Amino acid sequence: MKNVATAIGVSFLSPVIIGTLLGTYFFIGYGEAELFWQLFTTAIANAHIVGISMAVCVLPTYHLLYKRDKVSYSAVMTAAMLGGAALTYVFSVDGGPIIIANSVMCSLAAALFLYSLRRRNVA
Repeated sequence: MKNVATAIGVSFLSPVIIGTLLGTYFFIGYGEAELFWQLFTTAIANAHIVGISMAVCVLPTYHLLYKRDKVSYSAVMTAAMLGGAALTYVFSVDGGPIIIANSVMCSLAAALFLYSLRRRNVA
């Protein structure tokens, strides 16, 4: 249980990583530091989508597959991506690029979760 809790904690680095990457990309492309900070803070502000997606989609999927001894990383990643898109639609916006950004952020969180479990020889 401690390993799973640690893996969930590691997964919350996802908004920081995505915010930094998107901010850097647009900073290099447009040369405006304000755009970097805007994208970075928007990613951090949408971290609640990652947390809810982990709680509602990723952990139940992982638990179900783990109990049956059929952990499939692609199934967990798909659950994270679909959960991120659905939760963004429900809580944030009706459409646009933020749905894609949040879906990628949730997928990265699931990947960090699985990677952390794998490093601890749980998954």
